[in-house]
Amino acid sequence: MKQELQQQLYDKYPSLFVNKDKSIQESCMGFGIECGYGWYSIIDSVCSLIDSYQTNLVRENKEFSPVTFDQIKSKWGGLRIYFSGGDDYIDGIVAMAEEMSYKTCEICGNKGYPNKFGWITTLCDKHRNNNEVIE
Repeated sequence: MKQELQQQLYDKYPSLFVNKDKSIQESCMGFGIECGYGWYSIIDSVCSLIDSYQTNLVRENKEFSPVTFDQIKSKWGGLRIYFSGGDDYIDGIVAMAEEMSYKTCEICGNKGYPNKFGWITTLCDKHRNNNEVIE
């Protein structure tokens, strides 16, 4: 993902990205967010939903295990979000985002689909036909 977009997420949701400055031996977040910027809005939505949910739990004085991201990457044409903490609600948010990525171009964010051969990526027709590389 482009550095400036990645940094926007880090700045906007610091509690979720506490592992970003750890070495790669301590956390895979040390590699950064390893997917195309077309999935930025999906990741931003996940972060926003988790952040709001946790804020409400704090307001209600409910016990919870805070979410921290361990790795965010593209694998087999889909978004993978690995995290610590959370509960079933958080699991549902992440599962929905991962499923949504299979319908979203990893380069531009428009409607896309995974290919069925070679290195699997989820792209729109324009980017698939142009053989563009994911940044």
